[in-house]
Amino acid sequence: MKNRKNIKIAIIGAGPAGIAAAIELSKLGDGDELLVFDREDQIAMTSRHCNHQGFGMLEFKRALTGSEYADRLAKEAKKHNINIKLKHTLTNIDDDLLRFSTPDGEVEYQAQRILFAMGAREKPRPTLLTSGGRSPNIITTGALQRFVHIQKRKPFSRAVIIGSELVSFSAIMTAKHAGIEIAAIIEEEPQIKSFLALKPISNYLLKTPIHTSTKLLSINTKNKEITSITIQKNGIVQNIECDGVIFSGNFTPESSLLQSHIDDFNLQNRSTNITQNFQTANGKYFLAGNVVRGALTAFNCFFEGKEAAKQLHKSLSSNKNPKTIKIESDQNIEWLYPSLIDISSKPEYLSNIRFNKRSKGTLIVLLNEKEVLRQSINAAPWKKIKIDCFNRPISENDTIKLLYKPKS
Repeated sequence: MKNRKNIKIAIIGAGPAGIAAAIELSKLGDGDELLVFDREDQIAMTSRHCNHQGFGMLEFKRALTGSEYADRLAKEAKKHNINIKLKHTLTNIDDDLLRFSTPDGEVEYQAQRILFAMGAREKPRPTLLTSGGRSPNIITTGALQRFVHIQKRKPFSRAVIIGSELVSFSAIMTAKHAGIEIAAIIEEEPQIKSFLALKPISNYLLKTPIHTSTKLLSINTKNKEITSITIQKNGIVQNIECDGVIFSGNFTPESSLLQSHIDDFNLQNRSTNITQNFQTANGKYFLAGNVVRGALTAFNCFFEGKEAAKQLHKSLSSNKNPKTIKIESDQNIEWLYPSLIDISSKPEYLSNIRFNKRSKGTLIVLLNEKEVLRQSINAAPWKKIKIDCFNRPISENDTIKLLYKPKS
């Protein structure tokens, strides 16, 4: 096919993970042999939607808004002469061959190593199977931020937020910036899925009540205009008047293309299995940032990108495929990474895990069905937990499983 080009390194995604990886690879001497691709027309587009403080303290030693953070990433990329191809949408992966759709037509790149750093997205309403009417005023936090900060639009006047992850409180700040009243936050679990201190802050300082142990029954509309939502709390059914609904959080990796084209896909993480070196079993692919397991903070993605870059650089020198064992876990664990162990490279820890609700109990590690480690768990749903290594030799034929036993 014409327009095919050969490169050493391709980075898919120009967010914090992808840009940090590109800068690190440039420092390691690979800057002239890599390209960064992104489907947007600016780098770090997700960060640009967040026009509030909370970015940059660990990466750049200063407090930045999301848009300022994105500008700083762009500045650092330019400083290190990073070659970034914007408006390039990845459409196909065939081993080391990548196909992109661009405004000028299709192009292909053949790369020795590929780092996937496409981030994550909020699940839209249809995947949550909520009953009721259909309306354009049912949106995600990301859509709200685009309306308010990018398009300078006010999509509605009074809304409810479904979900209580950290991003839900970002949605409150975005709404207040636009003059939108938030009538309530609705959370089905008994406690919010973020810092507990945010509940009184929301209730008393932001004047936004949080309803926990509350189920959304339906979204009520008239002529496609939202009039209210119906909720059930403590067995009591009631309506909350609103003209907008924001589904917040419930992030999933932007990994549909990986699932379609890469065999070693982890349905539990909704992403591809990787080792402690951010490397897949075939040795050519690396993953970093929120494409690994859903949304963590920008600084987590930034430093993961840097570490993945170091490992990618090493793999080019050694040119050896990893020798891997898959880590399996029970359904109580929402995600784990790494989900592979490269036994040719001693890991510092076994894996990171996260639960989808507050959990207290014991994590048991089994090697070939025998217990080799027991670790106490007291976990909030927004926090990742590091699982220690066990002091036993392992080989490629071994099996490793993680079991969680809730406290009775």
